[in-house]
Amino acid sequence: MFRKSLIVTLIVLSLALSPFASLADEGMWLPDSLDKLPLAQLKKRGFELKPEDVYSAAKPSLKDAILQISIGGTGSFVSPEGLILTNHHVAFSAVTRASSTEKDYINHGFSAKTRADEIPAQGYTVSVTQEFKEVTAEMLAAVKPEMTPEERQRAIAVKQQEMAKANSREKEGIRAQVVEASGGYQYFLYTYQTLRDVRLVYAPPKSIGYFGGDPDNFEWPRHCGDFAFLRAYAGPDGNPANFGKDNAPFKPKKFLPVNAAGIKEGDFAMVMGFPGSTFRHRESYSVEYRQKIQLPDQIAALRQQLDVLTKLGEKDPALKLRFADQVFGLSNSLKAFEGAVKGLKRLNLVERKRAEEAEFKKWLDANPAAKAKYGDVLQQLEALYRDLSSIGAKNSALSNLLNSGDLINALEYAYGRAVNRDLPANERSPNFSDFVMQQVIAQLSAGWEEREPESEAKLLAAALARLADLPADQKAQSVEKLFEGKSGTERRNAEAEFARKVVENTKFKSLDEVKKLFNASAAEIRAIDDPALKLVVAAFDENAPLASRQTQILNGVVKVRPLYVAGIQEMRRAANKGLPYYPDANFTLRFTYGEVKGYKPRDAVSYDFQTSLGGVIEKDTGEDPFDVPEGLKELHKKRDFGGYVDPRLNDVPANFLATTDITGGNSGSPMMNGRGEIIGLVFDGNYEGLGGDYAFDPRVNRTIAVDIRYVLFVTEKLAGAGHLFNEMQIKRAKAMAASK
Repeated sequence: MFRKSLIVTLIVLSLALSPFASLADEGMWLPDSLDKLPLAQLKKRGFELKPEDVYSAAKPSLKDAILQISIGGTGSFVSPEGLILTNHHVAFSAVTRASSTEKDYINHGFSAKTRADEIPAQGYTVSVTQEFKEVTAEMLAAVKPEMTPEERQRAIAVKQQEMAKANSREKEGIRAQVVEASGGYQYFLYTYQTLRDVRLVYAPPKSIGYFGGDPDNFEWPRHCGDFAFLRAYAGPDGNPANFGKDNAPFKPKKFLPVNAAGIKEGDFAMVMGFPGSTFRHRESYSVEYRQKIQLPDQIAALRQQLDVLTKLGEKDPALKLRFADQVFGLSNSLKAFEGAVKGLKRLNLVERKRAEEAEFKKWLDANPAAKAKYGDVLQQLEALYRDLSSIGAKNSALSNLLNSGDLINALEYAYGRAVNRDLPANERSPNFSDFVMQQVIAQLSAGWEEREPESEAKLLAAALARLADLPADQKAQSVEKLFEGKSGTERRNAEAEFARKVVENTKFKSLDEVKKLFNASAAEIRAIDDPALKLVVAAFDENAPLASRQTQILNGVVKVRPLYVAGIQEMRRAANKGLPYYPDANFTLRFTYGEVKGYKPRDAVSYDFQTSLGGVIEKDTGEDPFDVPEGLKELHKKRDFGGYVDPRLNDVPANFLATTDITGGNSGSPMMNGRGEIIGLVFDGNYEGLGGDYAFDPRVNRTIAVDIRYVLFVTEKLAGAGHLFNEMQIKRAKAMAASK
């Protein structure tokens, strides 16, 4: 499931190199750039809106109905009363935080019968895009030619914070953000209105919202009812406010109608949401580094963390409940990363990129003016990634230790802030500013009371074990000294005991004690006799040169990559090859389009475009994650479908496929028809398409959506929450309307 994060021409392969580049459903478009799309063709396919209906800063448009949800996903307003439709897995953190052994909303679901029964979605905010504009010239005015890559990046970071602060209006809930495109090729200033009072309205039980669990995750066919309803509230004056009994439902400028009349294969479909990060414009060296080093390293770390939390949950039902959200997120990321590695290999992308780079070199040799601008960018990038590969394993393992739990991570931030203050003013990182410190404190405060020392100790032990497995020439001496002379089982036991003592015997058990360190000097922190702090200081100091070198390398990449991107663009324009201009995703509002369509995953296998409630029943085992609720089985047995039947299936539709171009962050995005009416809810992508962050393959890249009829069916017939429909605008099928 797609969960948890740029204006630049996409580096796609030329027509001569890529079998995909001429096909049109690729692209995560900025919502104000529809004039770059073949509108006449889109209208023939079913798009009925004008560009200003999709995005306008002057009048209500679709962008005013699309929300970025802070937990890492998308939602949409579906009523004039601030009602929000999103994924169950996007709302899952709110469900778990509100749950207890007495009120098990995870397994039983949650339904507010009245607005007074709606409960806070703890830690959630939702943000609506107000407008955006390019600010590249203003940003790059802070950069001087003589600056080193580090000075350049520091100047840009300071300028980003200055512009964000200058354009924010706290009282109105307006926050600003400057985002970069393609490592600094362009910069854009976005403003958002952020609503802080978000409440849980309805969430189905996990046996519906996460039906199929990990086995079905990223797989087709799917039968998951991955949806939930939230509501945004504002203060009495209409402005964003913290949770309060006097708050009233927020009145959005725009909400989306729902179309339950049904879909068929070939129907036009479009998505608006906040896709996370894609890397389609990267050079071969970056793709190879991710495929061979970064992703495998992340996979190993995720497996360790997942193993620790799963085993703890097996021993203690209360811990299983507490870790449910973390386990879900880790499992999701693990499968996504594993699929991405397979996808990159299947796409043969490194070799394809190298072929394009060879073409680029030939073009440069034939164009002296271009060679003067871009001549050695590939050589520079190759050298930078060679250096990065040489330090990656040790740096990653030490970083993993310093992020092995809230306690260790908080102490690391405190010490890093102190070390940063010892630097000359012009060398300090803005990541440790007072502004950022307040954000860190807010994040720590949200979860500090829920810390589980046993899990932190086991995660720390796992991180120590990972360091022990490094090659001899990359060992972390600060850790090796702790376990000198020990190996095998003896060392594992010693690591576990050491980690337990570090977490249990620390002086910094309360957040207030940790916060005192945020204004201490590095010397003062080093003088404190505390096992957790001493471990952090030793690991931080040993990792500092590696982290510094990594920063230097990446800053060098950021300085050079825009030149490569510009060169590739110029070559393509000259040859009239490749796709039109569109940016990589970067957690900002995007528009993508396609059609409802199945696919062939491999030889002699074809997948239909939709699944049904009958398929849900067929998968029932009575055990998690395929335990169908008795009420749902009874409705199916009686064929009590309430008019939500698809005539092709002669059953209630469950999920469907579309060719829209999405990635993580699109979770909860509305799947709309050409009139901007919701026909489904994005919740996943298919396994064969997991290389899509790097290259889009229209033959197999698919979006998986919950059919809106399944959303309405479960809400009305199973949950008895049809009262929500009274505030929604729902277009029903004629047969359904007649049955009412």
